[in-house]
Parts: sequence; C-alpha cells; structure tokens
Amino acid sequence: MGPRIVGLFLGVGTGFIFAWSRLTDPAVIRDMLLLREADVFLFMGSAVLVAGIGARLLRRAGAHALVTGEPIGWSVERPRASTVTGSVLFGAGWSIAATCPGPMAIMIGEGRVAGAAVVAGLIAGLTLQSAAVKKLAARALPAVSS
Repeated sequence: MGPRIVGLFLGVGTGFIFAWSRLTDPAVIRDMLLLREADVFLFMGSAVLVAGIGARLLRRAGAHALVTGEPIGWSVERPRASTVTGSVLFGAGWSIAATCPGPMAIMIGEGRVAGAAVVAGLIAGLTLQSAAVKKLAARALPAVSS
C-alpha cells in the first residue's frame, strides 16, 4: 500500500477520532481555553506522551517506517524567533476562532460554516506570510549597480 493511501486511511481515522471527541466543536475548545474543562488537554497530552515514548523506543530499536522503509529518526534544532512568533500567532488565532487548522476539513464535512471561515483565515494567513517573506528578502538583498 502506497504512502498516499496509508495517509488517507490515517487521516480519515484521525478525523473520526477528532469528530467523536468533539474537537471540532468551538464550545469544547472555548471551555478548554477558559480552563473550564481539562479533557482536551488530557487528550493532547496523552497523544504527545504516547507518540514521544513510542518514537524514542522505535528509534532506539533501529526500526524503519512501515510505509517508506526509512529509518526512524530526527534532528534537534534550537527554536528560532520565527518559530516562537508563529507559535504565538497560532495560539492567538486558536483562542479567537476557538478552532485550529487541524480539524477544518472535518468541520466542513460536518457542515459547520466555521470550517469555511477557518479555511479562509488559513489562506489569508499564508498569503500574508508569503508577502512578508518576499518583502523581507527584497529588503535584505543589496542593490546591484551596473
């Protein structure tokens, strides 16, 4: 089975879990952000814990990815200023919209209009980010005289 088919099945499975656990419901996310409910934090924390331990055990065992056959591994980098800025912007957008880009396809599939708004915001953000990168790159290049 190819990587795209595996990705499709994993995506559908993840989408089912997100929808079943109501992670697409803005009220659930709002309650989490207001620290009224801990279930989303526990859901995400348990996923990070299981994935972190599992990935480290697989790397230590010299395992290879089932689909691609590549060795399991990663490199560690120090956080850059752009990473921190992006994280802050992501968190701000998440708290304003009470959703994140992850479940947007699920929201659209459920018929939630907010999913379309998230897609529009994502496209607008990517467009602004691309324009900012181009502007900064143009400013950084010295003028060439002929």
